[in-house]
Amino acid sequence: MSDMVRLNIRLPADVAAYLDETSKTNLTSRNAEVVRAVRERMQSERVRLQAEWSPPPADQHPHQGSVEGKK
Repeated sequence: MSDMVRLNIRLPADVAAYLDETSKTNLTSRNAEVVRAVRERMQSERVRLQAEWSPPPADQHPHQGSVEGKK
């Protein structure tokens, strides 16, 4: 476990209560639920950043196939 970092955090009461409920429902520890939530956030950020930096597909180029005034 040398790649683990100990972190003490303060949580609002409602967040702590949610964390307790979720850990009981999922039969996990509060720590596991915090790790899961942070990893999910990391993944969603990766997906969002990848979408922002990826060029649109060629068939969705805004000017492709459109000609002004042509019907």
